[in-house]
Order: sequence, then C-alpha cells, then structure tokens
Amino acid sequence: MGSAGLTHATKVAIANANYVAKRLEQFFSNPLSRQKRAGRARMHHRLASIQETAGIEVEDVAKRLMDYGFHAPTMSWPVPGTMMIEPTESESKAELDRFCAAMISIYGEIRAIETGEADRQDNVLKRAPHTAQDLLAESWDRSYSRESAAFPAPWTRQYKYWPPVGRIDNVYGDRNLFCTCVPMEPAAEADDK
Repeated sequence: MGSAGLTHATKVAIANANYVAKRLEQFFSNPLSRQKRAGRARMHHRLASIQETAGIEVEDVAKRLMDYGFHAPTMSWPVPGTMMIEPTESESKAELDRFCAAMISIYGEIRAIETGEADRQDNVLKRAPHTAQDLLAESWDRSYSRESAAFPAPWTRQYKYWPPVGRIDNVYGDRNLFCTCVPMEPAAEADDK
C-alpha cells in the first residue's frame, strides 16, 4: 500500500467509523463521546453502549446481529456493556447502511421489550441466534413468529446467513476449555518409529 495508500485507508476507516457513529448516536450512546466534546477527532472505532434495559445485555444484541447476517463485534472491551464497532476502509456505504439499519432495528426490538410489547424472557434477542433447525422444527413454542426470528430485515430474504449453532453459554465455554485435538501420545509414538 505504501505510505500514501496506508494514509488513505486510515482516513477512510476513520470516516466510516464517524459515519456509523452519527447514524447510531440517537439509538445507542457512546461512553467515549466526551472525546468529541474535548475537540479530539474520533478514532477508527465507535462504541455502542447497550444499557441493560428490559434485561437485554450486550451479548443478546451481538447474538441477534447474527440473524441479520453480521458477525458480532467485540463485546465489553474496552468498556463493559459496549460493542466496539470497527468498520474497515473496505466497507462500502451500502454495507455500512445495512449494518446501521440492523442496529436500529435491534433498538426497536429492545424498545418492544421495554414497552411490554414483547416478553422480557421469550423474545428475539434473548433467544438469538436462530438456526435453520430451530425454525424448521415441527413445533414452535416461542412468543414471536418464525418470520421475525429468521427474516428480521428485507435483505435477509435474499442473502440469508444461517447460524450453525443456537445460543451457547460463552462464559462457561471460556472457563471450561477442552481440546478436541488428537491426543499427544499417538503423535509421540509416531515420532519414535
């Protein structure tokens, strides 16, 4: 890329982060927004604070983003209860708009829980992500429709990413690691031969 290319890529990444920040500012607060007031330029990322209202946590939003076709951003770093949104220089405006539309739609899903329109425990956020297996099961015991679970935005009908696994307990997995590798003994025996 060279120094000129790297400088340009950095400027575009910062511009993308500022664009996302502006689009989401009325929906999700940014705990680092005081930097803006201090006259500093924004960084290449934007933090979106998930205000655990209605029992919704940052993990619920991250899991729901999978239903919209997005990989979850970094959660709770550097500030607990936030998502670090880092659009790169290669993201098109259309892709940034699609991401912002997903986040704004998720904000609406949170508001539905806050107002009592959606159940506090049995809702599209707490039960996300939704796998094809879940949605094709004969019985559906959830208080929301299969359609709202599977196709939360228009683009998900045309380009659907199906999460391979439903909700898992990330903290349990982080604290209880296990290896699925081949045991070391057979490899050591092969070296001895």
